[in-house]
Amino acid sequence: MKKGLVVLSLVVTFFALSAVSASAVTNDTVKVGLRYGSSVMSSANLENDDGRGYEFGYFEDDRTFVSLGETDETTITMEPMSRGGIQVVITGTDQVLWETEEDTLAVMPMGRDPITWFRGNRYRGGFEYTVSGGGLQVVNVVDLEDYVKGVLPSEMPGDWELEALKAQAVCARTFACLNTKHLSAYGFDVCNSTDCQVYSGVGAATSATDRAVEETEGECLYYDGELAEAYYHSSDGGATEDAENVWGTDVPYLRGKEDPYEAQTSIPNYSWTVTYTWDELTWVLQNSGYDIGDVVDAYVSEYTDLGNVYSVTFVDSRGNTLVRTGDDARMAFYSTTLGKNVPSLRFTITGGTGGGSGYAVNSASGTLSSLDGASVISGSGTVSRLEGEEHAAISSSGTSDLTGGSGSRGSASRDGITVTGTGNGHNVGMSQYGAKAMAEQGHDYIDILEFYFTGIRVR
Repeated sequence: MKKGLVVLSLVVTFFALSAVSASAVTNDTVKVGLRYGSSVMSSANLENDDGRGYEFGYFEDDRTFVSLGETDETTITMEPMSRGGIQVVITGTDQVLWETEEDTLAVMPMGRDPITWFRGNRYRGGFEYTVSGGGLQVVNVVDLEDYVKGVLPSEMPGDWELEALKAQAVCARTFACLNTKHLSAYGFDVCNSTDCQVYSGVGAATSATDRAVEETEGECLYYDGELAEAYYHSSDGGATEDAENVWGTDVPYLRGKEDPYEAQTSIPNYSWTVTYTWDELTWVLQNSGYDIGDVVDAYVSEYTDLGNVYSVTFVDSRGNTLVRTGDDARMAFYSTTLGKNVPSLRFTITGGTGGGSGYAVNSASGTLSSLDGASVISGSGTVSRLEGEEHAAISSSGTSDLTGGSGSRGSASRDGITVTGTGNGHNVGMSQYGAKAMAEQGHDYIDILEFYFTGIRVR
């Protein structure tokens, strides 16, 4: 049979998907955004790895594929047309195989368990193309279990203990089943990056990662009968943390706890140190949009009961303060330009004046980093200017030396600060290295998940 056009000639039209699904997974099918937003493509190539060609059509609301035609060509290119709609040509030629006036086109590879090349990665399932921003948005429409097989080796090394891999598989599946963060904006369930979960198709899968998915097929995390937020991170540095202290929302099953397991396995770059000059901190904060002058001091102003950082205070040369809490306490340090960041919430700062520094003024609505040069009003109305740092205040409980708060006050380093800590990630939910350590000690994946998620059930 001659390769090429099977169904064509006139322009074919059909009704594209008009509304997104109300849930993240419909009929055990996941829509994964591969290229979208600023990364849309002027054209998108596919190559059917088993040589059977493609069907063209659309996905129903229930994600059932409806075929309107097919070709046995194995290398094809999708392009948006200037007059609207999408056309398909044989890659490297201008020979048109298919056209539609609609702004959405679904392409399904043919064959027994077909695998398709796209942008250097191999994928199962079909593809959905949508005209967006002058280019094409590309979405992989794939079975849930095949999606999890693509996530697992990208999020956890495939040579780790099977029980750790199974715990990760349950987390990845739960995340996909619950997450809808991109539905309203783009029409797909999850993206393929760290903004969601890393997903690169079948290329990195191993027999062990596939086995972990198959042995936990369909299993998710539940709390009080509802799907749970299955957050995970690389390592917690010694203790996970309450979600409320990190993201400001109280979640009953995302409770922090001391982690005795991480210390019993080898973790690369577990301890870390990063330095910032005052000029660097000023640049990072101002370029992140924070309203602060030249930074002259920075310190941890509050720790949680588990020893993780809750808040960091930055002080500028005018005595103004910027306080960042929760995950913002570490993300405030993040700079791709400088190549510097604070990896976790388990850290200390040296070079600043230390916790408790600063003087509350005006009914504690603000603070001063120094009393030298400040003015005070006595009971008789006399205004006096202070010199130096050694002063006392009289209250109903007596006379107290002013020391900048609860701690002793020193001078901030002229050079800047050094941040020293352990762990990597947001500290909420499952520690991946902790899961590895637990599995190495003989714990199964249920033990692991029940340790890191309080009161959950796996089913």
